[in-house]
Amino acid sequence: MTTIVKNKAEVVVPRSIRRQAGIKAGDQLEFKASDRSITITAVEPVYRPTKAEAAAIRKGEAEIARGEFVTLNELLNDLDTRRRKGGAKATQKNSRQR
Repeated sequence: MTTIVKNKAEVVVPRSIRRQAGIKAGDQLEFKASDRSITITAVEPVYRPTKAEAAAIRKGEAEIARGEFVTLNELLNDLDTRRRKGGAKATQKNSRQR
């Protein structure tokens, strides 16, 4: 597909080309220019934690630095114990009256 560059600064990427490349609205694009060519590449977004998530990460890292942590085996054992202690199943009452 070809197009003509006009005096406007913007160049529009046709919908069919964006669809073929898998580029959607909101995607970040990287532009690289070389001798008479432009390469456009979609950039994978970088995850940035929220303030609350960042605070929880810092807290966890500080606890690990102090030696306050649970090993994977301890965690799995604790989860398994809680699952088994789930409580006795109650008998279901029949709400139907005759």
